[in-house]
Amino acid sequence: MTRVLVLMDFSAAALGALRVARAAFPDGAFTVLHVASPGVDPHPGGYLQEREQLAALGGGELTLGQPAEEALRRAGKCDVIVLGTAGRRGLQRFLLGSVAERVIRDAPVPVLSVHSPEAEDHLPLPAVSQRRWLRALHDLGRVEDPAPARVLVLTDFSDSAHRTLDFVRTHLPGAQTELLHVVDPASLTVPFALPGAPDPPLRGASRQLLAERNALWAREARVRLAELGGGEVVSGEPAGIALDRAAGGEYDLVAVGTSGKGSLSRLMLGSVALRIVRESPVPVLTARAPDGPAA
Repeated sequence: MTRVLVLMDFSAAALGALRVARAAFPDGAFTVLHVASPGVDPHPGGYLQEREQLAALGGGELTLGQPAEEALRRAGKCDVIVLGTAGRRGLQRFLLGSVAERVIRDAPVPVLSVHSPEAEDHLPLPAVSQRRWLRALHDLGRVEDPAPARVLVLTDFSDSAHRTLDFVRTHLPGAQTELLHVVDPASLTVPFALPGAPDPPLRGASRQLLAERNALWAREARVRLAELGGGEVVSGEPAGIALDRAAGGEYDLVAVGTSGKGSLSRLMLGSVALRIVRESPVPVLTARAPDGPAA
């Protein structure tokens, strides 16, 4: 049984994430968590409105603190953390960075993020419109959306990528999993060692040297994919390729590994995984290696 922790702020984005999670893990053990700001209680009786809203969702827990900190503190008791993100462009970066980016970067368990494109979807529905809140509750109680049937796993063969794939295969056993490795022809580095090939500095390298390196890269990637059960190797920019495929409507979920903690974690996360989380039209599952940064 998958233990699911859902961060809930009663926004359209969070409700959408809860709906996706219920479909993905129909037999899961759910904890819906609302984190209220300490010292701010506009409702006499101890956050009565928030408790009523949790009850309307089928029950949940209310605590005081910071959402990201509380999610990370409870991560050891769940298998996956679920959250909604919302907004576009600069506003999107702010909204994502405040909670989701911290959780995605630091959580010791995988994170399922569900993006809602409109900035207002990050606002609590009861405060925006009682009618929208009631309609959202009605939608949540309807026949659940189908579980993810086709999952795109973007892999660079790092520890975090392997952990992401293991989670998909273990907790989404009915899904069709397709592995994809992207050779970035302009990259100065390769995400794994190339047997029998030197690893010279490639800044300013000739086109021929890069082409030879990329051919070896693609060949080794095919070998590694075969060991994992098969997959596809393409050339391009990893985040862009994954987003194009997600936008094509063929996949219900994109899964990708992230870097771990450390001074470069924000940069490394932002290069691929964070862009996918911010822009993907389908839910995104991320996971980092349990013992630190991805290889």
